Amino acid sequence: MLVSGFALLVLSGDKLVETSVRIAQKWKIPTSVIAVTLIAAGTSAPEIVTSFIAGYRGISDISIGNMVGSNSFNILLVGGLALLLNPRGIVRSSFFSWPILLLASGLFFYVVSDLFINVYEALMLLAGLVAFVVISFLQDRNGGGDIEEDSHVSWNRTLFFFVASFIGLVGGAQLALEAGINLGRMVGLSERVIGITIISAGTGLPELATSVAAALRGHNEVAIANIIGSNIINTLAIPGLTASFFPLAVNEEILSLDVVVMLTATFAIGAVFFLRAPWQRKLIGFGFLTAYLAYLSRLIIN
Repeated sequence: MLVSGFALLVLSGDKLVETSVRIAQKWKIPTSVIAVTLIAAGTSAPEIVTSFIAGYRGISDISIGNMVGSNSFNILLVGGLALLLNPRGIVRSSFFSWPILLLASGLFFYVVSDLFINVYEALMLLAGLVAFVVISFLQDRNGGGDIEEDSHVSWNRTLFFFVASFIGLVGGAQLALEAGINLGRMVGLSERVIGITIISAGTGLPELATSVAAALRGHNEVAIANIIGSNIINTLAIPGLTASFFPLAVNEEILSLDVVVMLTATFAIGAVFFLRAPWQRKLIGFGFLTAYLAYLSRLIIN
């Protein structure tokens, strides 16, 4: 059931990316907005839907834990693997997305510092998401281009798969959430740890697949850009959308440990833009993987 849920999430998220890009092409949305927002949102869709459903069910620890855990998973595990597999090819264009991630993470920390996310704070996060999309659009106008629409693709077929992918995401999220909770409880894990480990690892599979494939093909710029873009979407969209409908209580342990790990990883990913020698980046990748394993060990042992 858990594997089926995650498989449905991954397949539906992949189809959502494909159909979203086609719809964006139809509406003449600029290239960079497609690359930085739609594709990042597509790979983040499993996290968004799963956390929203957890919020609806009143399981705040899993809703917030999934978001925080996914961000750490993306940087420390996915980023670490990408840097070890291919430490070359990161250009400075992704550097300009990193400060946006820092700002988004800082806003999230401010919002959760009182251990509660209300509707007004959720709207602040969504306003940050809108600002991110606008900035991406303006950057494209200063040097981007448009992707040509594929005239051979049926518009009705695209809309059908777009809707079907959302339905698949919701169904997959329900399956994965229920199975993840049951598995975690069987081995004695708290809902917080279930969200940060089992759920975040499963919903993070699209980022893992996309970034590792990009690194193996020599496109580490795509790998790092995908990680940063996905984390921006996660940080702003997950608590923003969920708490707009279901205000979220924040576990004190999430704030004192898990958010600190996420913020530290967010700062640390910036090192790849300043340390450019392959051996230095491999060392960063090894450090990321070691840190993630140590973090997981602490969570599970405690």
